[in-house]
Amino acid sequence: MKKILLALSLSTLLLSGCGAKDSDNSLPVETNQLSENTPNMEQTEEPAQTDNTEQTEKPAQMDNTGQTEKPAQMDNTGQTEKPDISGIYTDKQGTSDVYSQLTLALQPDGTYTAEIGVYRVSQLEGTAVWEGDALRFTSEDPYVLADISVTEGKAEVAFITGAVGFQTGDVYSFPDGAPGESPEQTDNASSQQSLSEKITMEISYAEEQEKEIEKRQREAVTQLEMNLTAAEMYQLWDDTLNIVWGLLKTSLNEADMEVLREEERAWITSKDAEVKAAGQESEGGSIQPLLEATKAAELTKARVYELAEYAK
Repeated sequence: MKKILLALSLSTLLLSGCGAKDSDNSLPVETNQLSENTPNMEQTEEPAQTDNTEQTEKPAQMDNTGQTEKPAQMDNTGQTEKPDISGIYTDKQGTSDVYSQLTLALQPDGTYTAEIGVYRVSQLEGTAVWEGDALRFTSEDPYVLADISVTEGKAEVAFITGAVGFQTGDVYSFPDGAPGESPEQTDNASSQQSLSEKITMEISYAEEQEKEIEKRQREAVTQLEMNLTAAEMYQLWDDTLNIVWGLLKTSLNEADMEVLREEERAWITSKDAEVKAAGQESEGGSIQPLLEATKAAELTKARVYELAEYAK
C-alpha cells in the first residue's frame, strides 16, 4: 500500500512539472504574438490614417475648391459687383412731371425686363443682361440695342442702334426718382420752379422732339410715312398742350380758369373747322391725312404758345 501511494505521489510531481513547463512555453508565444501584433497595428493603423487623410481631406479640398469655393466666389462676385438695380429712374427736369422714364425689374434668371420712355412720346420694351459694367438692352420690335449704366442711383442709356424716336448715338440721363431717393426731395425741388419756368421747360422739350420728327419727315419716302410723321407731330403738340393746361389748372384761380375754358372751347371749334377745310382740298385722296394732321399740328403748337402767356 505504501508503495502504491509513493508511486502515485511521484506521478503527480512529474505531471505538475510538465504543466509548468508547458505554461512557461506559452507565455513567450503570447508575448511574441502581442509584440508582433503591435507592429502590425502600427503598420495598419498609420497607413489607414494616411489613407483616411488622403481619401477624406484631399478629396474634400478638391470638392470644396471645385464645387463650393469657386461657385461661391463667382456668386459672390456676381452679387457684389452686379447688385440688384431694379427701380424706376426718371428725368423730371426739376418739375413734378416725368419727361423720360427707365424701369428695370430683375428676373429669376438674372436678366432684367426694361422699359424706356423718352419725352413721353417714344417707348421701348425689351430685356437687359450684364455685359461688363453695363446692361445690354435689346428690343425686338423695333430692334434696338443700347447700353444701360447705373451710378449712385442715376441711370444713363446710350443707344447703339436707333429706331423711330431714338437715334444711334443718343444718350439719355435719368437722374431723378432713382431707388432710395425720397419723392419728397424731388417734389421740393420742383416746387421751387415758377409756373412760367415749368411751362417753358415743357415747350423746350417739345421743340427738341419736334426736330427729331421733322428729320424723319424729310427722310420719308412713301405717302404712308409722310402721313404717320405728320400725325406724330400733331400728337406731340397735343400732348404738350394738355400738359400746359394741367399746369395752368393747378395754378390759376377758378375765375381765371373759367375764362380760359370758354376761350378753349371756342378755339377747339375753330381748329376743327380749319383742319376739315385743309383736308377737303384732297378729300378721299391718300394725301388728305397729311394735310389735316399738318394743319392740326400747326394750330395746336400756336395754341401752346398762347397758353404759355397766362403763366406770365
